Amino acid sequence: MTRWVVVGTGALGSHWAAALSRAGEDVQLYVRDRQHKQLDITTSVHEQISHSSLPVCQTAAAAGKDAVWLVFVKAWQLEPLLLQLVDEGLPQQAQLIVSHNGMGAAEELIQEHPDWQVFDLVTTHGAWRQDRYHSILAGLGHSWLGARHAAAQPQWFTTLAAAFPPLTWTDDITLRRWHKLAINCAINPLATLAQSSNGVLRSDSARTKIRAVCEEIAKVNLALDANELEAQVHEVIRATAGNRCSMLQDITAGRRTEIDYLNGFICRQGVEKQIVTRTNCELADQIRVLEASANPQL
Repeated sequence: MTRWVVVGTGALGSHWAAALSRAGEDVQLYVRDRQHKQLDITTSVHEQISHSSLPVCQTAAAAGKDAVWLVFVKAWQLEPLLLQLVDEGLPQQAQLIVSHNGMGAAEELIQEHPDWQVFDLVTTHGAWRQDRYHSILAGLGHSWLGARHAAAQPQWFTTLAAAFPPLTWTDDITLRRWHKLAINCAINPLATLAQSSNGVLRSDSARTKIRAVCEEIAKVNLALDANELEAQVHEVIRATAGNRCSMLQDITAGRRTEIDYLNGFICRQGVEKQIVTRTNCELADQIRVLEASANPQL
């Protein structure tokens, strides 16, 4: 049986941990507070509440060399987390499933560990935390998993897909990540600057900005089509009109946002490739100002 180690008790991570536990899998939680040997978490789906009591993984080495790590963290948290796991004896050929918004997180560190088996998870599930140990699945979506570098589908994939469907294996997870990046670059900063739910972006002025964001991203990555990206953005806006995006939630709570890995990433790509990405750069700067005013200590 595969041992699964889920990092943290975040909104999505808790649901994956609970689903694997209900499927009879060996699941552990890796958390900052390791004073307790067990943690009780609660998950809600369509008002159906489930309770799970899961053991706490004390160190990366204790998890074992064959463990599969599910890492649901903010993009800026990934590098310090991986460095901590390395210090704790993370195996040289560790299997890591990584899921976060944006691109560019911990890339140099991952390149320094070529034996790590890194898989990217892209999901459209919507979840939020009612409190530290209670996560609510607000919207069922779809998930895709693929290897960061060419690799065959692992044996444990079938188990993971059965525990929390629908989950699809893809040989081109990078393209899927870019599509989600574009959606987040268009929706998150604009809705955050408007201090409103996503439905505010149905205005004509927002449409103009969305078009500019998508055009710049398609110029940075020629494998993308601006019209397709724009259509996907508006589809998500319609489906999540009443939702407050994660970036707005972060600003409201005085937390650091992932802007450097969203529009900030596109801005840096533009500089490197000598492509004008003015709209993305401006949005990144505006969010940084808002972030600093919400919490000057960041």
